[in-house]
Amino acid sequence: MNIRNVCLVLGCALIAVLAVAATNQKARPFAPNVNLETGQIRVPENYTRWPTLGTWSHAKTEGEPGAKEYHVVYTQPETIDYYQKHGRYPDGAVLVKELINTKTMPMTTGEAVSHATTIKGWFVLVRDTQGRFKESKLWGDGWGWSFFNADNSVKTASTDYQVDCIACHLPAREMARADADESDKWIYSFGYPVLRK
Repeated sequence: MNIRNVCLVLGCALIAVLAVAATNQKARPFAPNVNLETGQIRVPENYTRWPTLGTWSHAKTEGEPGAKEYHVVYTQPETIDYYQKHGRYPDGAVLVKELINTKTMPMTTGEAVSHATTIKGWFVLVRDTQGRFKESKLWGDGWGWSFFNADNSVKTASTDYQVDCIACHLPAREMARADADESDKWIYSFGYPVLRK
């Protein structure tokens, strides 16, 4: 076989490899929990196998000691890797905030201690850098937004993210890094130490 034929065979092989890679890239879903036709979000299956980004404790406000509720936030491993390299959330990143009821009780140390009991619901965010689903009131400001009650992880209780979600994220914007991506400022990233290298 002459050099020209060798180059031709190698060139064809390279084109085939690139075509397969491109096909695989296109086949990869935007987010595992989003209906690409409607933009409907659901709680991802097996999200508890993902790494924990962070945990929040909401104190009781009635003067009693202890936590009123815990929030445990999960994301995909690749989201953490991407954020550590680029300082922003990648397109298709999914954040699941699990809301957990608590019980507070005295311990032998003389302290009141709160522990998790039952799931109260979930907040689910999906990063959208492409501006998909413009007709949906649950998508905007760079994210898909949904809240789910504990009895239904498929149908969101949210109807409009600007009414149901944004107000709780205003403090995150105020505390965000000045150099953060505008859409990422909606996220309480400062409470997720795993994102820091």
